[in-house]
Amino acid sequence: MIYREDQIRIEALIELSNSKSGTLTTTQLIELLEDRLAPNGKDAKIVDGRSDTYFSQKVRNLVSHRDQGLGLANQGLAIYNSEDESWTITEKGRNSIST
Repeated sequence: MIYREDQIRIEALIELSNSKSGTLTTTQLIELLEDRLAPNGKDAKIVDGRSDTYFSQKVRNLVSHRDQGLGLANQGLAIYNSEDESWTITEKGRNSIST
């Protein structure tokens, strides 16, 4: 299955919600999501000129798109901390995946 960024946003919120602290780094999110979702096909391939897969790049896009349109931070679903490159789920984020 090829995952869209909107699907990855939801799955990231689930992982954040499952975390004891509600906080995970982007690297931790990539590892957890790769383990659980097992991306294949194009998502499993290395991006030309990069060292990461298409899937991990989509997860990293959570950061670069955080303040745009449906971005996690823009929607108030999670807070990004640039100092340690971590995400913390908000109450709104928890509510969005429990309905």
